[in-house]
Amino acid sequence: MSESLSGTHGRVVVVAADRSWSADRCGYLTSTGWRTAQATTVEEALALVRNGDVEAVILHIRPPFTDNHAGRQVDSVVTGMPDLPDSLRLASKTPHLPVIVLARNPNEQTRCLFLNRGADDVVCDDISPAELDARLRAMMRSKVLHDELQRSKQALSDSLSRERALLRQLRRDNAHLLTLSTTDPLTHLQNIRHFDSFLENEFKITRRYNRRLSLLAFDLDHFKVINDMFGHPTGDYVLKEFAVILERAVRDSDVVARTGGEEFSIILPDAGRRQARHFAQRIRRAVSERKFIVFGQTIHVTTSIGSASYPEDAEITGPDMLVYLADQALLRAKQIGRDRLVAFSDLDGPTRRQISFQFQASIPKSDTSQIDPVLAADARR
Repeated sequence: MSESLSGTHGRVVVVAADRSWSADRCGYLTSTGWRTAQATTVEEALALVRNGDVEAVILHIRPPFTDNHAGRQVDSVVTGMPDLPDSLRLASKTPHLPVIVLARNPNEQTRCLFLNRGADDVVCDDISPAELDARLRAMMRSKVLHDELQRSKQALSDSLSRERALLRQLRRDNAHLLTLSTTDPLTHLQNIRHFDSFLENEFKITRRYNRRLSLLAFDLDHFKVINDMFGHPTGDYVLKEFAVILERAVRDSDVVARTGGEEFSIILPDAGRRQARHFAQRIRRAVSERKFIVFGQTIHVTTSIGSASYPEDAEITGPDMLVYLADQALLRAKQIGRDRLVAFSDLDGPTRRQISFQFQASIPKSDTSQIDPVLAADARR
């Protein structure tokens, strides 16, 4: 950047058919610190610009030349290419290549022609060597600024490209981390974290818009016996196959989650007690009829299911209570024989009331969001 401004000039290509004229100009420019090269044809000029460290080009033109575009005669550039300034600039490896056209008494048409075709300046060819040197210096100052601007733009573009690539990678990583943080690694179902978050939000929507919401809680019967008899890899196989059965049995809007070792839950938005019972029985039969084959031996697996539904189970006042009541119904299903569904509504009145009191008693006094005021009044009496 600083070479041309400090007196150590760059390389200038002088393009002229008259070699002696070119040699005179090159000799003077060399004496003032410029490095020079001569070209007598367009091909030579393009080759020098394309392959060398050229900082500027001086074109010497001679009359006459017919401009086919304008339909008139103008001065001729070396071999008759008025587009040569633009061609040289395109061939150059530098961001900006200044081009000075020297012509014999250039008229207005000639000046306009070459300026419009990419020349930076058009002057008379009898210009003094000192003025030519001064014009080159002035153009080099503009070139330095232009080149710096182009380099800055390129650096900015490269930086933006890197940042966009990093941003894309960051988004992919975040999506992957979100999947890891919300997905059970064994069954690829949703984990307890996502289950709790989704249920809390869904319960708010259900209560706000007077919709229905049901929850199914599952537990594989005698799963510890399967692990003890056949080993943990077999237990993992049963868990993964059970997860597949659950996913195939539900709707796209439902959420299936693994909430414990052999415990699973399904959130059923916009599903009442009857629909929840239908889902549960279909899943129970599918599990019971499924043949889990390990080392040529068939393992019979069953599941116990508990369900609760809002607002049909009037005791429910929040998402935690919905989970608690479904878990208590599941516990009752395991107590009375397993491989069955028990809905919270199937329990007798005193049992349901006792379970509700137990839940109310487990809530910290500072948390009143899920306390049923009717139950609380009855408890005080």
